[in-house]
Amino acid sequence: DLASAARELRVDVDSGLKSGAAPPLDRLQLLANSYTRLGDNAGYVYALEALLAFYPKKEYWADAIRRVEAKPGFADRLALDVLRLRHATGVLSTGADYAAMAELAMAAALPAEAKRVADQGFASGALGTGADADKQKRLRDTAAKQVAEDQRQLPQSVRAAVAAPDGTALVNVGFVYVSDGQFDQGIALMEQGMQRGGLRRQDDAKLHLGIAYLAAGQKAQAIRVFKDVGGTDGTADLARLWLIHAQRTPI
Repeated sequence: DLASAARELRVDVDSGLKSGAAPPLDRLQLLANSYTRLGDNAGYVYALEALLAFYPKKEYWADAIRRVEAKPGFADRLALDVLRLRHATGVLSTGADYAAMAELAMAAALPAEAKRVADQGFASGALGTGADADKQKRLRDTAAKQVAEDQRQLPQSVRAAVAAPDGTALVNVGFVYVSDGQFDQGIALMEQGMQRGGLRRQDDAKLHLGIAYLAAGQKAQAIRVFKDVGGTDGTADLARLWLIHAQRTPI
């Protein structure tokens, strides 16, 4: 009687989640398996996210992120945010993954992030070998050159963002600083942009601000912002997974 088993197991898991006590791994796995056999996708996602909260194995993260990305209506523009989450949770591993993330970061005008990811890919051995080695080296070199150019242009970009009628440019240029490791200045600009309002994609901005806070070691602020992300095109789903990751991140 899978339905009865799932109901009883869920009562136990709910109790553990509310108290903060980790439910036994075997009971969580049994709950996930019961939902799978019942064809209850929402129930399975519940069990999977409980597994992530207490037993964050790479295979659970890979499954959860894949399910979010595969949901109907998921926005293509969030592809880089998906790769960021995969990177943060340790499931970014192949050369194709690293190259795709670096290329998307370049397309988003975030060369510092592209260079950092490319450098990590080369250091791990995922990049720099095989038929695409030369292309990957050119990508890293292009990112490095653009970082230097950005450092010259950023003050002008900040002035233009400050003069803009809404906060979108402030959030964007602030995230550029964050991607370069200049957290205090970047977060201050992002917060200023959020306060100004008029954002074209407010939930995207909140998601990125949460990522910025977490990268800066401001865990409580990151958790607060992730909880406030809405949207039906994938932003809220990604924020929920970022929230689980943030809650388990030692600062």
